[in-house]
Amino acid sequence: MVNNYLKNQKILYAAALAASIIFCIAMTSMGISKYYSVLQGGDNYNDFPTSGFSLIRVLINGSYLIATVTYIIWLIKKKTPCSSFLDICKYAIPFLALALIAYPQSSDIYMYLHYGTMSLHKINPYLNNPDTLISNVSPFLHWGQTSTYGPVSLFFFALSALGGSISPLLAVYIFKIICVLVHTLNGYLIWRLLTNAENRNLITLAYLVNPMLLNEQIANAHLDVLLANTLIVLIGCIYYQRYVLAILAIWVGFLVKTLPIIWLPLVVAFLCKQRRWKDLAASVLLSLLIIVVITYTFMPTVSAWRSLLNPGTAGATARSFHHAINLFMDFLPNISVETRESILSFLKYFAYLSWIFYYAGTLIKSLFRKKDSEINLVSDIGWTTLTLFLFATPWLMPWYPSILLPIAALSINYPHFVLTSLTFSVIAQLGEKMEPSIERAC
Repeated sequence: MVNNYLKNQKILYAAALAASIIFCIAMTSMGISKYYSVLQGGDNYNDFPTSGFSLIRVLINGSYLIATVTYIIWLIKKKTPCSSFLDICKYAIPFLALALIAYPQSSDIYMYLHYGTMSLHKINPYLNNPDTLISNVSPFLHWGQTSTYGPVSLFFFALSALGGSISPLLAVYIFKIICVLVHTLNGYLIWRLLTNAENRNLITLAYLVNPMLLNEQIANAHLDVLLANTLIVLIGCIYYQRYVLAILAIWVGFLVKTLPIIWLPLVVAFLCKQRRWKDLAASVLLSLLIIVVITYTFMPTVSAWRSLLNPGTAGATARSFHHAINLFMDFLPNISVETRESILSFLKYFAYLSWIFYYAGTLIKSLFRKKDSEINLVSDIGWTTLTLFLFATPWLMPWYPSILLPIAALSINYPHFVLTSLTFSVIAQLGEKMEPSIERAC
């Protein structure tokens, strides 16, 4: 019995590793080829040969599908030979290394590096468009608005951009090294927070080798890995009742990417319910201090703050409930443009208002819940984020749901949320792999 189990584990591990190697080789060959093609005057970096039928698309999507299916089978078995975090790392290192080597398919990394280069040249990216400065990554840019990422992200952008004076390739891999280190740190923090959990090692390993996280947060180097770090710290602070530090974690997350601002009212409502008035007062003072410092340094105008809301995607839809409705309207016969726009506008605002009412209901429920706890608060954070993505995010990129996975890993008492988050994440990734290429941003 034991021998069969070990044999099956080795087969799954070998299959996942083989698929990951193929994925890495295909991504790197495609990315590097496109990199040099752009430098020689070729197409925009965003125009990858991933739409329609092509060998490179078959290799990338097929290997990713095999890796995902293998991962799901392993996860269902709920067994791991790991007994410590070092053992976990031994199993995870090959996958982390391959994700690190794989060259990004997304062009977002060049936007990051350009904003970082602007910062190094003392040009405020929240007040100036990217074309204010011509850098060695300018040929790869396709997004022309001021920065949508906060000053914390800008620090890592600038750190990575230091290598750009030697080669953009070096700058890309500096940022990817940061991503893999932060992802490993995230796994370690999850492992520490799950001290009393029965499946502690399984959950940690599952997080570290999750195909979506490896693909989006390391291979494609999206800064959501930094956001995941602040989220894990936030949940840890909540569990250990370090509420002022929890508020600080939310602000740091907001200064990475704007999403965490929706978690702030939930934590404030929890503090009010728990009558933690000193913590609440300290949090208010801390918040005011952060706002003042950021206003006098990086964002001195209203337009600079508004830049974080990603105005460039206003009215755009992609891979979302709104996008699905838009596509459905194409099948309705004899419908005028005006009628179509009216219906879409109504449904859009209906979806927004529905989520707002859901969020308000969650806040009210938390205030009147008889037995409130830190676990309930984390669950509320998870569900409000999930429903935001599902119904009130018109521009939904496939890596956005990756932020749900840290919550799922630390919410083992809520299996419905865990299952829903994992399913949503898998569908988002596989849907992206199977569809024609869509212009990416943010």
